[in-house]
Amino acid sequence: MDNVFHDLYEDKVRPYLDFIDSLRALGVDQDLPLPTIVVIGDQSSGKSSVLEALSGVSLPRGGGLMTRCPLELILKNVKTDEWKGMIAYKDYEKKLRDPSEVEREIKKAQDTVADKNNEISTERITLKIESRTAPDLTLIDLPGIARIAVGSQSHDIEKTIKKLINSYIKKAEAINLVVIPCNTDIATAEALKMAKEVDPSGERTLAVLTKPDLIDRGAEEQVNKLLRNELVFLQKGYLIVRCRGQQDIDDKMSLSEALKQENEFFESSKHFRRPLAEKQASVPCLADRLTSELVQKIKKSLSTIESQLQSKVEKTNQELASMGDAPSDDSEKKSFLSNKIRKFCNDIIALASGDFSQDFVSNLKLFPVSRECFEKWHCYLEQQESDLETEDDFRNKAEAYIESRRGRQLPGFLHYGVFECKAKRHISNLEAPALDMQKKISDKVKSVLTELAYKHFVGLPNLLKETKVIIDKIRQMQDDEAEHMINTLFRMESMIYTQDATYSYRLELMEDTEEGSMHNNNKGLMRRKSEVSLLTTHLKTYYKIASNRLADLVPMAIKYYQIQESITKLQKEMFSILQKRDLVDELVEEEGTAAEKRRTLIERRERLNKARLALIKF
Repeated sequence: MDNVFHDLYEDKVRPYLDFIDSLRALGVDQDLPLPTIVVIGDQSSGKSSVLEALSGVSLPRGGGLMTRCPLELILKNVKTDEWKGMIAYKDYEKKLRDPSEVEREIKKAQDTVADKNNEISTERITLKIESRTAPDLTLIDLPGIARIAVGSQSHDIEKTIKKLINSYIKKAEAINLVVIPCNTDIATAEALKMAKEVDPSGERTLAVLTKPDLIDRGAEEQVNKLLRNELVFLQKGYLIVRCRGQQDIDDKMSLSEALKQENEFFESSKHFRRPLAEKQASVPCLADRLTSELVQKIKKSLSTIESQLQSKVEKTNQELASMGDAPSDDSEKKSFLSNKIRKFCNDIIALASGDFSQDFVSNLKLFPVSRECFEKWHCYLEQQESDLETEDDFRNKAEAYIESRRGRQLPGFLHYGVFECKAKRHISNLEAPALDMQKKISDKVKSVLTELAYKHFVGLPNLLKETKVIIDKIRQMQDDEAEHMINTLFRMESMIYTQDATYSYRLELMEDTEEGSMHNNNKGLMRRKSEVSLLTTHLKTYYKIASNRLADLVPMAIKYYQIQESITKLQKEMFSILQKRDLVDELVEEEGTAAEKRRTLIERRERLNKARLALIKF
């Protein structure tokens, strides 16, 4: 490839590619997606040949599955004639002095990370190449899609490969380079189908057509329709290349000679002369286009990368702060335990007061749930009042009830016992829904407190277990007290009492509301129906008074016992733990993975901060 790559891109392109490569070298792509070109294709699509032509080195190729793990190919154009290479995977790194070493080292690397049984691995191999003939480009080559397991390969090899491919191409930061041979039906190209599924409009997908020399005579126009984007539309469109075939390799044709033959092929073809002139054909045109696409993607992503780095650093710092430093001596252990419990108690106090400024509390939503329950309780009480007047079943039963309890009184005189019995029964029916509401809020309080304990005491299994035992004990205690209070409220309501002035005032309001209806209909009403209407008026009057009391007192009892008292007692119990000096060592003992998690978080913070510094300097 000519020095045109260096002349065209050195100043404008290389800094962007180096920056992203440096982030990937730090491991930042573990934390956030980075702009990259992902190369995919069906098995034997010519993918390896394309990469060979771009990189200038021979890669594993032939029959079967040759790419068995992601291969990151970092290409850098340099002025000197010296060729340099480097391969890295796991904890291994080796400098390469000659292009002939590459194929052997990649096979060795694949056998190491994916075993020798043609299995697939998600672990990435990195190959860096510096050459006068290389373009400035970084790509990630993924295994070709194999449909049938061969030899010792697992039977679900196709599913495994597709899962790996999808994990790369679905990211919005990825440019998907789909390799499709010209001599196959594009409708059967599984790689293109997968790309279209994650990128329906083709905004991130560029297709490259291979093996134009193998097209059946008369099929050239179909290929040109693809190049003109007339068949399967992709916003980034299509290019076409002709790379070395197996016979060329057997004949020891060099890659530079292959590029010359490719150019001659397109220039001499009446079907593909136009695509060559329009820079849609040849490996150099493909390299030029890929580099341009990647740099544009990087430029667009810089602001997003900056905000994501900031967000990730903050989140990592929060996780480290929640874990704290591992204590060593007795003094540090007690201080560590005290700080953990104090922060937990601060959050449960914030929970009780509805102070949503606390980091943890804002996501737990205890008050919205309880408020919703209390509003439903109020609506239920109002619905029961309306049922007194609208339910035919109630009126029929009331009429029968009145008749069965008539004594010596004349018609129209309502016996107080009838009213009292019906009022008690109607109000007592409210007790079960009240207890259901109490149980629901009790469950929510336990759930929220337990979740809060998990957030604060992550990595401290003994302290978490002790806290959960305390939460369960307090929950049972407060359930009993809240249930007892609700039972007491309903026993009190069974006395049927209110101030005379209150009842008279409410009755007068009720009668004024119903007066028009009574005057319009009382002449035609039978005696018993008049008495039912009178009973209904008195029941509605008293029910309104009683339900107004219960609308507030039941939620107040639940809120006091299930929320306020639960949290007060939990806080007291948690601080009492600090007095159990013989348990301090046990309570601050970390689980086996905690130290590893802390180390991982520290490493993540370090690489993210290095990435932020690199972005500032960029």
